[in-house]
Amino acid sequence: MQVNWGTAHEPGWQVLDVAGAGPAGLASARRWAEGKLASLTEADRVDAVIVIGELLENAYVHATGPHQLRLHLAQDPCVITVAVADTGPGEPRLRVPGRTGGRGLLLVDELCLAWGVSHHDDGKIVWARLACEG
Repeated sequence: MQVNWGTAHEPGWQVLDVAGAGPAGLASARRWAEGKLASLTEADRVDAVIVIGELLENAYVHATGPHQLRLHLAQDPCVITVAVADTGPGEPRLRVPGRTGGRGLLLVDELCLAWGVSHHDDGKIVWARLACEG
């Protein structure tokens, strides 16, 4: 199941507007997410915050910057869905790590059950799903 532009209005989603926050906004976005995921084990929170940080940073580096950070926590089974919306046209892709980077999506790929991108007229959403202990 992909995450699309309209899912932010569905029940259960937590949405943080990060448009125009700049790279310094990464730390406060991670703290916001960590607070929203406070009911999880520390290991699950850490994994989720790593993924959130990578997706937000990729939006800053490879797109026009993130517009929204979206979180959804489902129970039975416990699954965390993270989504970062931006207006950049680029397509996230796994690449061979090198001196200039390339490790972020590899880390996301390793930690997550699935991840992907959903394109829309006004941008895209890069999303990821992580299992948790609930």
